[in-house]
Amino acid sequence: MNNSDPRRVRQSLQSPAKAGKSSTSKPRKRTDREVKELSSRKIMQAFEGNIEPVTPTLMYRLCALLVSFVMILLPVIYIAMIGGVIWGVYYHAVHSLGLFEAGNSSSSTRNRGKGMVLLFLVYLAPLVVGVILIMFMLKPLFSRPSHSSAFRALKREKEPLLFMFVDQVCDAVGAPRPVQINLDIQVNASAGFRRGWLSMLGNDLVLTIGMPLVAGLSIRQFSGVLAHEFGHFSQGAGMRLSFIIRSINMWFMRVVYERDAWDDRLEYLSQSIDIRVSWILHLARLFVWVTRKILWLLMMMGHLVSGFLMRQMEFDADRYEARLAGSRCFAATSKRLALLGVANQGALNDLGQFYAEGRLVDNFPALININLSKMPEEVKRAVDKHIREEQTGWFDTHPATLERIANIQNEDPEGIFRLKSPATILFSEFSREAKFVTRDFYYGVFGKKIPREDLHSVDELLVRQDAENESHKAVQRFYQGAIYPNRPLLFSESAVRAPEDAKQCAQDLKSSREKLLKYREKYQSFVDEYREYESKSMSVTMAEVAVRARLKLNVDDPFFKSLKNYDKVINAKQGLERKKVGTRVELEKYETLIVNRLERALQLFYIPKVQTQIADAALWERDLRDLLLALQATSSQISRLWELHMNSVALQVLLRFFDELRTDDKYCEVVLSEMEKMETLLNSIYNRFKRLLYPFEHSRVDISIAEFALAKIPESNNPGELLGAAEALFENLMALNHRVLGRLCLLAEEVETLLGFEVLPEFEKVAPDESET
Repeated sequence: MNNSDPRRVRQSLQSPAKAGKSSTSKPRKRTDREVKELSSRKIMQAFEGNIEPVTPTLMYRLCALLVSFVMILLPVIYIAMIGGVIWGVYYHAVHSLGLFEAGNSSSSTRNRGKGMVLLFLVYLAPLVVGVILIMFMLKPLFSRPSHSSAFRALKREKEPLLFMFVDQVCDAVGAPRPVQINLDIQVNASAGFRRGWLSMLGNDLVLTIGMPLVAGLSIRQFSGVLAHEFGHFSQGAGMRLSFIIRSINMWFMRVVYERDAWDDRLEYLSQSIDIRVSWILHLARLFVWVTRKILWLLMMMGHLVSGFLMRQMEFDADRYEARLAGSRCFAATSKRLALLGVANQGALNDLGQFYAEGRLVDNFPALININLSKMPEEVKRAVDKHIREEQTGWFDTHPATLERIANIQNEDPEGIFRLKSPATILFSEFSREAKFVTRDFYYGVFGKKIPREDLHSVDELLVRQDAENESHKAVQRFYQGAIYPNRPLLFSESAVRAPEDAKQCAQDLKSSREKLLKYREKYQSFVDEYREYESKSMSVTMAEVAVRARLKLNVDDPFFKSLKNYDKVINAKQGLERKKVGTRVELEKYETLIVNRLERALQLFYIPKVQTQIADAALWERDLRDLLLALQATSSQISRLWELHMNSVALQVLLRFFDELRTDDKYCEVVLSEMEKMETLLNSIYNRFKRLLYPFEHSRVDISIAEFALAKIPESNNPGELLGAAEALFENLMALNHRVLGRLCLLAEEVETLLGFEVLPEFEKVAPDESET
């Protein structure tokens, strides 16, 4: 990346060592001493024998027999349905020819001709509908499921320690050894038949290991997870039954939910052909829909029947895990896996932020592990609360966590394997493999290889992220927690030049700080009031499009329910606007203090004596005007961005009924009206930023704010693309406004510190009760 561009705000990047941070993102290479300590002999000795197999109960065997019968019966019912349709079509084709003989008996030639046409349609329609239905019912029997997940196959000679460890776990559990080990990016591990149904007669197993799992678990916890997976395969009949059940359930889900080009073609033809002919195709679509609803009932029956057995299988597999790693380790692993799932979501969010600036992390498992180590205590408490309140549903294939922990309480607390080293030491070069699966993951997402220059180390991107977090905290300190993002801040040109009277400027700064602290609670009350009005405005927007398009929305909100007709909607809209006008006057009093304080601090920055004491003062001076331009531009568009967001909500409401009302003229008129309004507003906002350069570092040094916020303007006739573009523009520009404001607040705080003012403390809200978390 070119760092010489004079219009880019540079982050203060330093190495983790210089920053005083431990580099947890790069798992270290195993030392010779560790290799020696974890040699084949040492690992063999760490396993204190084999565990006692879990013996299935009589109830389990009877349940397995019943489930086997039902799960095999369900596809038979489906095939019988196909046979019934084929027989019905054949019966109609052969036995309904008598209709034409009846038509020939008409005395009038004219009536006979019309009658023959009608009889031909009556005869032809069931044949066409039947053939289409048969094709759609036969299609799932021959179509193959798509495999979009990317994985990396390991070779035994490359990772002998890992293979030896897995073999030892299999021997301890009494399960067949896998012939192949794959790596992927999931927070999960799984064992299955390598070639699906072709491996049913043998022990041709494959183990798939999620690299984030290895990065986040100890070797003892990891061994327990493997014991759980192979516990399913410790009994030959059980593992094959489990495979059959999962395969049939997945097949039914594909039949019911999967749509392809055939469905699109039938829908297109039914809408493009003259209604005098297309009614037959509409009838075919109806029968396809009815058939899928019947199959949905069969699918739910399969889930209900198999769910109990699958949960029992999980309980048995949990006992294998507890007997190998210990019941205490099982409980700790269960919570650890829940936290890893949350950390994975956080890492995906981070990835989205990095990608917005043309960068991607080169080691995604390391990013997940860092998110886990930095997870706030309130998030951990929320996970604990979820575990405590989790309930097992009728259709769940896995029991609730506490039920699983209770199930293994009578097992040995310590187990037969107690090594506590990081699981990453099982790999010769874990970091290298993690980077490989990360690239495979990106290829699966983007459909192309990512250039190496777009991949950055976890440390580098996290330093950038930490700088952004500091900017966010600076905004919170500046506003003392009372910030409302939907309110614009408008600055004068005096903010980018030195003050005429420095002492008076400093005195004004001090006065603004004091007044901010004094009026903070009063401002917060008006923010809460304004927030409530905007929430009600959202309800009014939804109600307005519902009334215009004659929709019936089931919204559990008394205010929304009161908006029953167009007059009430308009009255509510006008009343809310009057209230917001009055509240804005009060909000602007506090926001004027924010602007005055920030402007005075930025003016004082231009005093040479101040600049000499500020690190990177030259960079700040270079970039300050661009930051203010970006802030002014985004702030000037906040009201229009909010209007665009409201427009998006209205269109989302309308599109919920698209399949149902797409032929309704009034509905289509309202949809087109909202789309036209959205397109006009979107283009207007987008064009406002086409000539403004993005004020932060980006892999493209010449990218404009418009290009950063929205890759391209979508086609005007595609409501889905329009909606996505509107939301992307809204979110990216609002986030940019907040980010720029944060950078300016950081500089203002630094100036205030030099003038002898203390940095205001971070405002902490009163912690909610646990029931409200």
